[in-house]
Amino acid sequence: MITKSDWDQPDERAYFHPISPDCISKLAEIVSSLSNGKIDVETAFRTYEQILSDEISDQEFLSFAIGNLNELSSYIAKGNKNIRIHRNDVDELWFDAE
Repeated sequence: MITKSDWDQPDERAYFHPISPDCISKLAEIVSSLSNGKIDVETAFRTYEQILSDEISDQEFLSFAIGNLNELSSYIAKGNKNIRIHRNDVDELWFDAE
């Protein structure tokens, strides 16, 4: 049993990053353009990457969002307008929407 009162506690980093409605709207336009064949996959990816880079300053959240574009796109395609990226105290990341 640990009884030392000054035991180093891990930094608490559990928090979330909301993706703004404006960003979601821009990403939805890309999803629509890709679905309608107006742009190719590479152009869609590069545009997504730029939009997300402008939106998310935290590198860990940004890398997660870019690395999981399919999942993020599915939230957007379903019409979700309140999408967040969550991180818990053991650095697990996931999307959530209301």
